[in-house]
Amino acid sequence: MLDPDISAADALARLSRQEGALSGNHDARSVLDRRRFLQLVGMGAGAGLMAGSSGSLLDTLIPGYDPSVWAAGPIGANDGVLVILGMFGGNDGLNTVVPFNDPLYYQQHGGLAIPGNQTLALDGDVGLHPALTTLKSFWDTNQLAIVEGIGYPNPDLSHFNSMAYWMAGRPNQIPTTGWVGRWLDGYLNGGTDLFAAAEIGNSVPLHLIGEHQRGTGVPARKPDYGASTDERSLRTYQALRDMRTGANGQWFGAVGQAFVDYLDVSKTLAPIIPEDDDLPSSDIVARMEIAARLINADLGFRVLTAGYGDFDSHAGQPNQHTARMEELNAAVGRFFQVLDPAWLTRVTFMTFSEFGRTPWSNDGAGTDHGTSAPHFVVGANVAGGRYGQRPSMAGLDRWERMPHHVDMRSYYGSMIDGWMGGGASDIVGAGYETLPLFARGPGIGLPGGGTPSVPVIPIVPESPGATKNGSSFVPVPPMRVADTRDGTHVPAGPLGPEGVLTVKVTGIAGIPDSGVTAVIANVTAVDATTPMFFTVYPGGTTRPNTSNINGGPGRPVPNLVMMAVGSAGTIDVYNSHGSTHCLVDVFGYFTGGGGDRFTALPPQRLFDTRSGQGVRAGKLGADEAVDLMVAGAVGVPARATAVVMNLGVTEPENPGFLRLTPKGAPAATTSNVNFFAGDTVPNLVVCQLGTDGSVTLDGAGHGKHAFGDVFGYFSANDNSIASDNPTGERMQPLVPARALDTRDGTGADVGPIGPQRTLDLQIGGRHGVPSNATAVVINVAATNVAAPSFVSVWPGGTSQPDTSNLNVMAGQTLANLVICQLGETGNLHIGNPIAECDVLADVLGYFVP
Repeated sequence: MLDPDISAADALARLSRQEGALSGNHDARSVLDRRRFLQLVGMGAGAGLMAGSSGSLLDTLIPGYDPSVWAAGPIGANDGVLVILGMFGGNDGLNTVVPFNDPLYYQQHGGLAIPGNQTLALDGDVGLHPALTTLKSFWDTNQLAIVEGIGYPNPDLSHFNSMAYWMAGRPNQIPTTGWVGRWLDGYLNGGTDLFAAAEIGNSVPLHLIGEHQRGTGVPARKPDYGASTDERSLRTYQALRDMRTGANGQWFGAVGQAFVDYLDVSKTLAPIIPEDDDLPSSDIVARMEIAARLINADLGFRVLTAGYGDFDSHAGQPNQHTARMEELNAAVGRFFQVLDPAWLTRVTFMTFSEFGRTPWSNDGAGTDHGTSAPHFVVGANVAGGRYGQRPSMAGLDRWERMPHHVDMRSYYGSMIDGWMGGGASDIVGAGYETLPLFARGPGIGLPGGGTPSVPVIPIVPESPGATKNGSSFVPVPPMRVADTRDGTHVPAGPLGPEGVLTVKVTGIAGIPDSGVTAVIANVTAVDATTPMFFTVYPGGTTRPNTSNINGGPGRPVPNLVMMAVGSAGTIDVYNSHGSTHCLVDVFGYFTGGGGDRFTALPPQRLFDTRSGQGVRAGKLGADEAVDLMVAGAVGVPARATAVVMNLGVTEPENPGFLRLTPKGAPAATTSNVNFFAGDTVPNLVVCQLGTDGSVTLDGAGHGKHAFGDVFGYFSANDNSIASDNPTGERMQPLVPARALDTRDGTGADVGPIGPQRTLDLQIGGRHGVPSNATAVVINVAATNVAAPSFVSVWPGGTSQPDTSNLNVMAGQTLANLVICQLGETGNLHIGNPIAECDVLADVLGYFVP
């Protein structure tokens, strides 16, 4: 008996069939058709079949198998293409299309409700979730239809049952076929077309299975077996092609033809689908890119589907749902970016989910299974607007659910009759309202002969250093890779106003030529002629609206950066005003291959010469060196290979610098903190540990106090170590993006922070940071400082620690890199306990398990 509380993922698995399983009474073990081979594309299974026993292969044959043509080829000029995106787990429609003018929404959704001024307003009543900027752009050009209140009679709250009903298009019945599969039965009318419909994935969901026809599974990656061009592979492929002659009997010819079809499919798809490293790191975004590329190739596809989740937000919904909305936004945006403009009037994009969520929030910061929700229809020939009816929340008690107003069969039938050529009454039944979702039929341009265009899609670009599984850290001895004062590896001479310095960071200072995703470096502005800032960003990419170093005349200003590396192995440094010299010192790099992983810790002070904590009490003299034991202290284990520490100086009597070096190694030729007499200056440091787990602190300048706060460590990826977290986390760089600016209200209400205000900044699920991120890399800056103070950053939901990240003086603008553990809901706290200042924060990357 099926568990009624089965998860959305298990329900989807049960409602999908691996390639080779047909509907009806056919047994997957007795089927060998072309569709089986498409699933093998990219999975390397073809070689395994050939290497296996001939008997096991014979068992899959059907006597008299007819090797018919596997694809019908290009579709007609007025044939519509439908792309279907499933949002599995049950999407919260109220936080997707937000009724910000309804007080009942805020009363019932409570702390989950999105403030009206944060939504992307569509009219005076509703707005889109703030992450859905791409869909808002389509709305503004009348290319987005929102169908509200979709559901079905006698709703079922089981993931499995409700998902089955939605896929079948026949609620409250035992599903045997899907609505798209039944459309295929009529469309193909007994013929065979491998490319008529497909799921981007390794299995075929129920909605693509008909009585006689079914869709195909296209793996979401580049084909492998069948597409290789080395001599050995080509010989193997030719041997398979020779099998189809049938010289050894009818069955042998059938098998040979099937393998030839498989090779042809692989060969067809190979140039269409990019390599894994060239696809977006987000799985659903990558699938949507592949869908667009398959359409562009005009292989005969009429329907392409994909699904993602988890939308089952019983707890922690603010973080989880926002992440899903960002993925939806990026997926739609990427699809239309890749889609050839010639297809714009021939393609429509639609969403579905097995149910919505309850209007009342629960006690776990989540919602429960609902019964109706809105869905999106996007395309150049869509008649933009709101359709259906938003369900009322009036009179609903705590566990009651909103009624539906549009039957799912009306939604599906409108797509079939309005876009796919008709036949809705045969596929979903008669008597359901047809919604006027389309302004024009497929392939028909604007009145007067104009052609619709994709609106400007304001999506966050993916970092050139992004990988599917994140990157590991490799420390290197500190080394200068750029100095404009003497022309070290860059042209000599200061960087002028709005000038850009390109710095090569690969193939130098122990960093390899290839495989580098990001670099850790100290960037310093020296001898600035006027107040200025540096923006550091991946080489060869568009400069973001962020900053890393804020400097000015009279003092060198450094800051650590953790930055993605451009395709040429470079980073770019932009100077805003005046002229200034630039220094770049590297401390390590990230790679998609082997390396160390990061473990975030709650901020904790390691040493302080003022109190004698972790070191002798008293000011340090000029060139005085002290050893600091890191391994075994403040949560850093003995296996740690490098430490992430905020290093600071205070009360110096003379100008100078501080530096950290692995104990036992030659003193670094670089510096970490630069200061003048009377300064209090911090800077984040990532330093490799010596063989005994310690580092050496030294530097120039007489009479100075120093302190250090630990925020985490790197360690070798050793699964054999008994630990709560033996492997640590891997880093994913992002294109820098501003997450907070209290001057204009970005990410928070307008106004400075101070003794009476601590910011709660949501990071997880926003700005490209996923909900499962454990730590974030952000550049934090303070400006408009009223009096000497300090700014602290710490994990959300925890008490403020006795640490600091920025130490600022009145009138100063200062930035510092922060790598901080995230709270349970993916948030950070930012506090300033003494004097008011405005705070800015730019997200540069994140860590995930």
